[in-house]
Amino acid sequence: MQGYIGIAVSDQKNQVITSAQAVGTANEGEHLPELLDRNTETLKAAGVKEVEEGKKRQILCDSNYFSEENLAACEARGIEACIPDGQEKRRNGSDGQQRYEVSDFSYHESEDYYECPQGKRLDYKRTTVQKGIEGKVYQASLTDCKVCPAYAHCSWSKKAQGDQDKGKTLRITTKNSQGSCIRAMRKKQDTEEFKALYAYRIQIVEPVFANIRHCKGLNRFMVRGKEKVTGQWLLYCMVHNLGKCLNELNRRKHKI
Repeated sequence: MQGYIGIAVSDQKNQVITSAQAVGTANEGEHLPELLDRNTETLKAAGVKEVEEGKKRQILCDSNYFSEENLAACEARGIEACIPDGQEKRRNGSDGQQRYEVSDFSYHESEDYYECPQGKRLDYKRTTVQKGIEGKVYQASLTDCKVCPAYAHCSWSKKAQGDQDKGKTLRITTKNSQGSCIRAMRKKQDTEEFKALYAYRIQIVEPVFANIRHCKGLNRFMVRGKEKVTGQWLLYCMVHNLGKCLNELNRRKHKI
């Protein structure tokens, strides 16, 4: 079965689509850098003025776009990203404190092991490949984990502490060993400023998709092949934009 999804970027003021494409992947997040570049080209071609000096363009995305690569891509392009971590609640323990992350573990290069925040050792066990990404697995002693007072802030398992059959594991890849953008965004996400700004996302882009899907009737693509699907998606995006332009034209006429 061939499946496609339509993704789009719209502006805050008028909900005009400034960039769009159809992709044949289950997760649209990996396409953000390409969308950013297309969006920049569109704004330049349309003669849209740059933001004031000292300020950055902002982009609000849902949690599907949360990744080190996407956050780094925004930073490299001088764009301020507001992308929440969808695992925020899962990262918090029952008492509201955040669970340990890779950055909380100290690496000892000379002996190739990690030390947890409680001072226990995680030794190298094996190298694995998941989704094409190679990672080194480090594991703690089961004996240490079963009596650890910080177990609730470390383990992601649903099993009770006494029922565990293996010690804490860390899978270290190039992605999570760096993670500077992710850590900064998670810190930013906890601020009231971020929450107030991100609240606008649902008002900006969700009505755009609602208009195309419910008002224009595009609840599924009716053609095959990426080229044709892209054509159909862009056609509906153009119709949406024409409607916005006509609304503005009528508003100005009545104002005159």
